[in-house]
Formats: sequence, structure tokens, C-alpha cells
Amino acid sequence: MMNYIKQRLSLGDLSDDCNSQINNTPKTSVLSISESKFPSAKKSKILFIIDEPYVDWKKYFKGRKIFADYDIRIEQATFKEINLSAYSNGGILINVTAYRKGIPIVRSFHPDFVLVRQYVKDVNVNWISIILGMQYGAVPSVNSMKALYNFQDKPWIYAELRQIQRRLGEEQFPLINQAYYPNYRKMFISPPHPSVIKIGQAHQGLGKILVKNTADYHKIMSIIEMSQCYSTIEPYISGRCDILLQKIGQHYKALRRRSLSNNWKANIGSCIIEEIPLTERYRLWLDEVSQLFGGLDLCAIELVQANDGREYIIQVNDCTMQLIGEDQETDHQRIADLILHKMEIFCRPNEQMTLLTRAPSLIQLPIFLSDYEQKHFSNEHVRWRSHRKHKINRLSSFRQAVSNLFNQIMT
Repeated sequence: MMNYIKQRLSLGDLSDDCNSQINNTPKTSVLSISESKFPSAKKSKILFIIDEPYVDWKKYFKGRKIFADYDIRIEQATFKEINLSAYSNGGILINVTAYRKGIPIVRSFHPDFVLVRQYVKDVNVNWISIILGMQYGAVPSVNSMKALYNFQDKPWIYAELRQIQRRLGEEQFPLINQAYYPNYRKMFISPPHPSVIKIGQAHQGLGKILVKNTADYHKIMSIIEMSQCYSTIEPYISGRCDILLQKIGQHYKALRRRSLSNNWKANIGSCIIEEIPLTERYRLWLDEVSQLFGGLDLCAIELVQANDGREYIIQVNDCTMQLIGEDQETDHQRIADLILHKMEIFCRPNEQMTLLTRAPSLIQLPIFLSDYEQKHFSNEHVRWRSHRKHKINRLSSFRQAVSNLFNQIMT
């Protein structure tokens, strides 16, 4: 009899009985009951697009889904319609104010992803406070909020382009020469003429003046004094055409723009735009630029081709780049495809941060994967040792409890 009691109180029998009872327990829970009584709500993710209203982004996402059954809900507005509040532990709340028949209507939502297609900083406007709020609320976006913040001022971008030129060489990366002045006081030396003066941060040809002689240069100095802005000066290049290189995700394109007017700005007046072959030289430039500020999923490079055939890089744009040419619909669709791909990485249904969400851009993903292969093995080894040690401690405690119980029975 005593041998039978000892055998039944052994570790293996008791543990097997306990495990069998646990495994055979009916798996009913409050969650399963609630799911049977109430139908599940329609699942969706909110994509917030900051762009002008003349681009209807809803048609590019119509009928599209992520994670097989998640719809894409589009919210679109301009910067001037946006207000927000961000919290360290609660994400971000967007408020968009729109007017219908003179009556303000406010809609509020928590965005899951953001696409920025409007200039953050332009003539007399600066929406960097909105970008700061979205970065504070850790909202994933294209391009990243870090990249958008660093694209505030063109001299800052030019300094990064100079780093690329120092690494590749002037022949491999022909960046145009430029001089920077924080104010008018240092502009007492007249540059070689003709030259182009760019005042402050502006886009689409605004704030650019062609200076043909010294007299014009001194007149412009008085305007810069009144503007209280920084300025840059670069040589004027009389060119055959402009060349625009653009990169949307992994899609590359090269366009040539020939002006039909006598204006020195190629974007003013009539012009002819045609797609040209993408050379390996162009691809190299786009790949280098797309690595700026942690990675740019959308970027563009503007070139001037001089009369002697030489090319000069004059400007780089980010996700706010203009889409030109006859294939604008295709470009918009490619941007939509890129956004869906990014949302499947950053907007997982369980809302858990994963390996992929730590990569600021798809460009840096291979680096994170290589680090993960080493860390994952070591972490699994640590977890296995911890689980084994915890299991041994439980078995030891169980044996001690059984021994105490047996001693009480015997006494």
C-alpha cells in the first residue's frame, strides 16, 4: 500500500494528470462568447494624405486592402486645415476643419499612416510645427518625419549633397558651385556674371533672380536686406534643357524638359516634356540621394544640361516633388502601391512593434535583418535557459510539497 502511494505521488504521474486535465478543459472564454453574440466591426486603417484638393487620392486606393481584409480609409487635407494634439502615451489626434457653405465642420481621427505631398515650408508659410507633432506622436509616414524636417531649407540639403560629391568626386557627381550668405552684410563682393540669386526657401521658381551685371547685384542686395532671409548665389548656366530624375520606391524615371519660351526659367511658359532612357549614371545619383536623412522613398533630382553637353545637379526634392509628363496617373498609382506596401510593414493589426517597423526606410531593412539574425539566436538561447531554470524551480518546489505531505500522512 505504501509503495502504491509513493508511486502515485511521484512527479511524473501527478504532472501528467494535471496536464491532461488542463488540456481537456473546454476552451470557452468571455471573448469567444462576445464574438458569437456580436458581429465583428468592419476593419480598416486610416491613411492621412496632406495634399492639394485637385488630386483625388481616393480613386488610387479604391477597392484596395491590406492584410487581406483591412480597408483603406482616406483622409485628405491641406496643412492650413490641420490642427493636432500629440501625447507621449496616446499617439496623435488630427483635427481637420473644412468649410461647407460658410459653416466650419471639424472631423477628428487617429491616423495610422501619413503621406505628405505638400510643401512643409514655402513663401510666408511654415508648417514645421505639424511635422513636429506627427514625429512626437510616432506616426509612420512617407517620407519619414525626420527626412521632412531636414528638407526645410535648401542650403542644409546642399551641404549633404556636398558630402556625396566629396565621396564620389566632382566628375561622378557634378553638383553646381554655390555660395551661401546668412544675410546681406557679407555680400559686398560681386560674383561673376551672369549668376542666379536664390532668396530664402521657396519652390517652383519663386525667389530666384537672374543677375546680369554689378548694378543689378547691388539692387538685389537691398531686397535681401528687407527680406531678412539667407541667400545663395550660383553661376547661371545657359542650357539646352532641364532633366528631371525621379524615384518612387523602386521605380526610376528620367524626363527631359525643353522650354519653348524665351524665359530663363524652364518651368515658365510652354515646354516639351519627354521621357528619356535612364542611364547608370542617373541611377547612381538617385540611389545616393535616396539614402539621405535615413532614407527617402520618394525623391527627385533636377539637372541642367549646358550647351556643351555637361550636366549640373542644381536641386533635390523629396516626397513633395512635382509629377510632370504624360504618365502622372501611373506615378500616382506607383505612390499608392508604395504606401500600401509600407502600411503592411508599419500598421500591423496587433499594433506590436516588429523588426520591420524599426527600419526608417526600406533601404535600411537589409542592415536590420543582418543584425537580427545574430541577436535572434542569442535571445532565443537566453529565453530557453530562463524557461528551463524556471521549470526546474517549479519541479523542485513540487517535490518538496509532496514530501511534506507524505511525512504528514506517515506521522
